[in-house]
Amino acid sequence: MATIASALSGRAIARRGPALPMVAGLAIGAFGLAGLIGIGARTPYGLLVPALVATGFGMALTMPAATSAVIDAAPAERAGIAAGVINAARQLGGVVGVALLGSFVASGRSFEAGMRLAFALAAAAFACGAVVAVGTVRQPRLRRAGR
Repeated sequence: MATIASALSGRAIARRGPALPMVAGLAIGAFGLAGLIGIGARTPYGLLVPALVATGFGMALTMPAATSAVIDAAPAERAGIAAGVINAARQLGGVVGVALLGSFVASGRSFEAGMRLAFALAAAAFACGAVVAVGTVRQPRLRRAGR
């Protein structure tokens, strides 16, 4: 899914800017994570596939658009720094997210209840990200040579 979604995201960004693929990716990811809320120990793998595909597709659609939006928002001479900052933030967010959601899984509740809570919180975070992106991600500026 990452290969397909990243390629689609790149084409969409080139045509229309980063807002649409970012919002769509976050929304698709939110639906995928929400689909995992109801899983249990006896959930057949076949029922997990659509939610896992949507989650992976949504993340892969979002990340190139987010990188493009951040780099475009930075002055041309600081584009490398902007790319480094977003990649560091993405890594830090992944580490904090895994630790935080893992703590819910391991919290005194049953494993399944903890997983459901973690997936619900992750889905809510993706949905909030989509709402924020709708209001904040702008179309790219055209950069002229020498700027």
